[in-house]
Amino acid sequence: MSNLTDITVLFGKNGAGKSLLLRSLRDQNRETYHYTSPERAGDIGFNASYMQDELVAASRANKSIANLFPNYREATIARIQAFLAKRGNVRKNQIDENPSDVEEMLQALMPEFIFKIKDGNPPFTFTRVFDGQGISSVSLLSSGESQILTLALDILLICAMWRLDNISRGVLLIDEPDCHLHPDLQQQLAKFLNSVVDKYDIQMIIATHSTTLLSAIGYHGRGKTSIVYLNNAIPAQRATPFNESLQELATCLGGHALMGPLFSAPLFLVEGDDDTLIWSQVPRHGIVKLAAIPCDGSKIDQYRRTLEHIFGSLLPASTVPSAYALKDGDKPVTNTGFIHIKCVNLVCLESENLYLTDEVLAALGITWEDAKIKIKSQSSKYGKKSKRLSEVDSWDRKSEDIKDVIKELAAILDEKHVHWAIRVGKCIGEKRPSGQLAEFLGDNLVDALWGENSVEVNQVNFLAVS
Repeated sequence: MSNLTDITVLFGKNGAGKSLLLRSLRDQNRETYHYTSPERAGDIGFNASYMQDELVAASRANKSIANLFPNYREATIARIQAFLAKRGNVRKNQIDENPSDVEEMLQALMPEFIFKIKDGNPPFTFTRVFDGQGISSVSLLSSGESQILTLALDILLICAMWRLDNISRGVLLIDEPDCHLHPDLQQQLAKFLNSVVDKYDIQMIIATHSTTLLSAIGYHGRGKTSIVYLNNAIPAQRATPFNESLQELATCLGGHALMGPLFSAPLFLVEGDDDTLIWSQVPRHGIVKLAAIPCDGSKIDQYRRTLEHIFGSLLPASTVPSAYALKDGDKPVTNTGFIHIKCVNLVCLESENLYLTDEVLAALGITWEDAKIKIKSQSSKYGKKSKRLSEVDSWDRKSEDIKDVIKELAAILDEKHVHWAIRVGKCIGEKRPSGQLAEFLGDNLVDALWGENSVEVNQVNFLAVS
């Protein structure tokens, strides 16, 4: 792999080889690389027989030769005593690691508990703040709490021991740290992982298929994070910087908009506030569910490429798109190189033209002929725009650029002064578009929303980009 940063996220679907890759990296240098398996089993009791193994890198590595490590938690607890023993063997004026550092970082991650390192068996106390209950077994914790406790101890203690051994720039290989973690805990974990990188000056490679964790790592890590979209079809894997478009898309997807598309309901990309307002209105009528994600129109293709990489790492190839990108009628469309994200055009010039279709005007209680009379009669109220409005008879409703007068048109035609985009969204969402509205939207877009290729009429999700 190339272009790795302080934190690199290895993103790919099950069977893509993430775990195998991490373990192969660990085996290149067991002294400075540490692998934590995804299936972290066992209890949090102290087993002295594990302590000697925890002092030796090769022995630590031999216990994690597969995804499942049945005694992971016992080995992690034994590492507390190994850390204390190693610290005791270091001359006092060289000691740079204090157990309180581990305790404080763990406290920040798990504020509902107090963890203290001590001599004895077990070499710690772990207390629930709310009721003062001492925790000595995972049976007293939720699965998420037990996972995050031992994972954090694993990470903190190996970093502290590396520092005692004067190992600089160690590499943590963390396999699916999100296992059993609620999205809120994944957010906390991402912040914790970034703080570990900052404190110990180490490098992390994190394998996951959680967009929540991906988003949170990028949010907290910013410029020091990157992502590898694992693809077994290419010989070299290259990390991509965690840029603005990835941050915005991952944030939306991490907010569970991805739950639909991952299970066969497509997404839809749109541009700007007005387009977002239209497509956010559509699902309000209970017929079609859309997850509209706004994108900067000048960066549509950049967003598409980023989303294609994400979906390519998570989903199998399919003839049914997982997402759509919507562009105005005058913008170029290409689907070459895109498997999961299909780009479609409006047939009309842009979204504003939809407001003048017969179906939207009918919802306002007016015909196009009556609308023209009304627009001309009131055009003089609008100063510099009066001439444009007075020329309404010459307009081709499908191709006329009315973006500069859409607010005035809405003020003239809608006595209730509802935003024009809300009116359009309501007409699209309340039933399958027909007539002129369907013509302006175009068959490709209507079929994406309502056609046979949609998974179910009531299970469609959209990302919006124009």
